[in-house]
Amino acid sequence: MPKSLNARVARAMRQAYEGRKEGALVSAIDDVKRLVFFERGELVGARSTLDTERLPYVLLERSLVSTEQIDQAKGFIRSGRKLGQILVGLGHLQNDELERIERHRVVDIACGILTASSSRMAFSEKVDIDRLVLTPVSIGDVFMEAVHRLHDVGGFRERTLLQDYVPSQTADAWAIVSGMKLSDQQAKVLDLVDARNSLGVIFEASPLPEADTIRIVMAFHQAGVLALKEVESIPESPPEPAAEPNAEAVPVAPDPFETELIALYNDMQCQNHWQILGLSRGAAHAEIEAAYKALKAKLEPEAGAPTGDSSFQEKLSFVCARAKDAFVTLSSQSAADVYEKLEDHDPQYQDSKQDWGRFDVSPETLDDTAVETEDITPADVTPPDVENVEVKDPQEATRLFAEARQAFQDKDYWRTIELCRRAIELDDDNDAERYHLLGRSLAENPKWRKDAELNLKIAKDLEPWEPRYLISLGELYEKEGMMQRAERTYQQVRTIDPDFAIPKLSGGDARGRRKAG
Repeated sequence: MPKSLNARVARAMRQAYEGRKEGALVSAIDDVKRLVFFERGELVGARSTLDTERLPYVLLERSLVSTEQIDQAKGFIRSGRKLGQILVGLGHLQNDELERIERHRVVDIACGILTASSSRMAFSEKVDIDRLVLTPVSIGDVFMEAVHRLHDVGGFRERTLLQDYVPSQTADAWAIVSGMKLSDQQAKVLDLVDARNSLGVIFEASPLPEADTIRIVMAFHQAGVLALKEVESIPESPPEPAAEPNAEAVPVAPDPFETELIALYNDMQCQNHWQILGLSRGAAHAEIEAAYKALKAKLEPEAGAPTGDSSFQEKLSFVCARAKDAFVTLSSQSAADVYEKLEDHDPQYQDSKQDWGRFDVSPETLDDTAVETEDITPADVTPPDVENVEVKDPQEATRLFAEARQAFQDKDYWRTIELCRRAIELDDDNDAERYHLLGRSLAENPKWRKDAELNLKIAKDLEPWEPRYLISLGELYEKEGMMQRAERTYQQVRTIDPDFAIPKLSGGDARGRRKAG
C-alpha cells in the first residue's frame, strides 16, 4: 500500500477545483491509463483501462447484474449510449443503483491516480468532458477515501507537529465540505479548526483515534478545506474589497449581417453543393466560379472583422468553409462526379437511418462514451422476435470490411458505407476500425457529417488511446470550419501521444498528414 499521496496529482486536482476548470486529468503508469473529468471544477466522470475499474467488472463483482444481462445489453449497438443506461432501459438495473456505482467508480479511479507512487500526468482543457454522474462527486470525498488507502501516515504527524502548525479553514472550505459525507465525529474534527488550535491540540481533542484524525486532517488539507500555517507566520485576514455595482445593460440593435448569416448557416445544414452556390446541377465552371466569388465577397469583409462573439465567429467560419468546399468540389470534374454519386443516394440514406436501429446504444467497451440526455425506458427497448434475430457471422463481417477498405480506396464512398454498416451488424466484436472507416466515408457528404462525427467518436471511445481516430475527427471539424474544435481535438492527440504527427490547421482545407500505417 502507498505511504503518501501523489503530491503532483493532489495539487492538480485542487487547482482544477479552485480554478473551476473544465477538462481531464490524464495519468498513465505502466500500461494503465486513467482520466478524471472536471466540469467547472467539479468531478463528473472518470475512465480507466484497468479491467477492475470498468463498469462491467464492478457490476458483476457486486452481483447487480449477470453476465447474460451484460451480453444482452451488448447486443444493442450503434452509437454513444453508455452500457449502464442500456441496462437501466432493459430493466436490469435501477437508476439509483447506476448512479451509486458510477460515483463509486469516479472515486475509485481518482484514488487510483492519487495513490500512484509515480505516473506520467497532464491536465488537458482540450479533452471532451465525459460526464458519468448526475450530481458531481465531492473532491473532498475523493481525498478522504484516498488517505484511508494509505499504509502509514505517521510521517505526516511528525512533520506537522514538529513545526507546530495551526490549521485554518479556507474560503472554499464549506463549498467543499457541503458535498462531503462526514460523520458526526469527522465534523467535530473540522469544528476544531479555527485558526487558533494547533494540530497537537486538535489531535488531543478529537473524538476519533489519532490515526483516523491524522487521515482526516490530511484529506481536508489536500482537498483545500484547510490551510496549514506555522504559528509565528499566521497573517491577519485582509478586508474583502467592496463589490462594484452592476452596470446597466445597454440594449444592442440587431446586426443585419448577423441575421443574414444565421439564415445562411441554418440553410446550409441541409443544402447540397449546388444549392449552397445557388446553382442547378450541370452548371458550367464559369457559373460555379462567379457564384462562389459573389458569396465570398459577401462574407470576406465580415470574416476579417474582429468580434468577441465566439458563436458568431463559429457560424461565419462554418459558412465560409462550406462555400469553399462546394466550390473546390464542383470545380473538379472527378471530385464532382464522386460527390454527385453520393448525393444521389441521399434519399436512400435518410430512409435507411430510420431502419438502422431503434435507438443508439453502446457495448461493454463503450461504457464511458457520451450519453444523450433523455432516459431509456423499458418501453423503448422491444426485444426482437426470436425468429427474426439475425445470426451473427464474424467471418462474413471480416470479408465485407475488406471489401469496404477497397471501395474506400476506389472512392466509392456509398458502397463503403453500406459494407461497413453490414460488417458492424454481423459482428459483436465492435471493431473500432469499422466505425472509423464508416465515419470517414460519411464525411465525404457534408449533409452526413453529424453522423460521421458520431461514428468517429465511437471509434475513439472504443480505443481511447488510438490517435488516428482523433486526427480524423479533427480533420472533419476543419472541413466544417470549426477551427477551435479541431485544435482542441488535436490537443487531445498531444496529450495521448506527444510524438504523433499532428496536422496544422489549414483554414478548413484539411490535409492528411499521418504517420505511416
